[in-house]
Amino acid sequence: MNVWVIAETSDLATELVSGAKDITKGAAEVTAFVGGDELAGKHVAACGAAKVYAMPMPADAMWEAYAPVLAEKAKAEKPVLIFVGDTKRGKDIAAQIATALDAPCVSGCKTMTIEGDVKTVGRMIYGGMALKTMTTTAPTVVATIGAKCYEPLPADPSCTIATETLAPAAGAAKVVKREPKQSQGVNLCDAVKVVGIGRGFVEQSEVALAEDLAKAMGAEMACTRPIAEFFKWMPEERYLGISGQVIKPQVYVAAGVSGQVQHIAGVRDSKIIVSVNKDENAPMLAMSDYYFVGDIKDVLPALTAAFKA
Repeated sequence: MNVWVIAETSDLATELVSGAKDITKGAAEVTAFVGGDELAGKHVAACGAAKVYAMPMPADAMWEAYAPVLAEKAKAEKPVLIFVGDTKRGKDIAAQIATALDAPCVSGCKTMTIEGDVKTVGRMIYGGMALKTMTTTAPTVVATIGAKCYEPLPADPSCTIATETLAPAAGAAKVVKREPKQSQGVNLCDAVKVVGIGRGFVEQSEVALAEDLAKAMGAEMACTRPIAEFFKWMPEERYLGISGQVIKPQVYVAAGVSGQVQHIAGVRDSKIIVSVNKDENAPMLAMSDYYFVGDIKDVLPALTAAFKA
């Protein structure tokens, strides 16, 4: 069974390779297309890919310029599945390939099974509150899959699979300049522990209570959308939700967070959710593994002291 994975980074590519093997019960021969150079390709090959192509960022074009090349190659090789990293560039490439192949395209794929010619795909809808299941007998299915959905397979240091390099297609659009995005260097997607704050914090000075807890836990700070966009207490790259960051940490502590559907969509895949809220009927409590009903000014200092001890 021929399966493709396409990803901007080698780490995401190794996760998708693992997912492809899991879904096909090890029957897939996985071809990986990875952003980067030969070294990135070598890493993906060591983690289970049978064939690897490197797709370095073009000097004067967008990374999406590889889409026409990939589409033509897919027409010739006819992969059963094409898994694409669920990033902004990945979604663009997935849509272009699916259009060229006249194939179904599923964004934000969460589950997939294959029985004969029937492929059953599941994706979250309504802000992550429901799972929609779809089936198709199309010869090729394109699906975008987010980071942390699968654990990469152990690397085989003896792997000798060579990496080939693809050339992007020539296009009318030319990149004349690239500038790094200004940020504070936070990477919530890779955080193991996260403390998030919401409208339960009445004054900006109270944020220090959560910062003390995060420091004691060794956690990153995050927030709901109003805290970042309306009050400007934290940068926008730290807010969690449908249009913000989606996290999958080992532990997420939601302090003063009511738990609206927009926020839940960004944190629902956390391994353990702990809530602190004075409203015992807050929706966030129903989503939590553990919760404290009480004032953040009382509970957070107590939790901080416990972690320090």
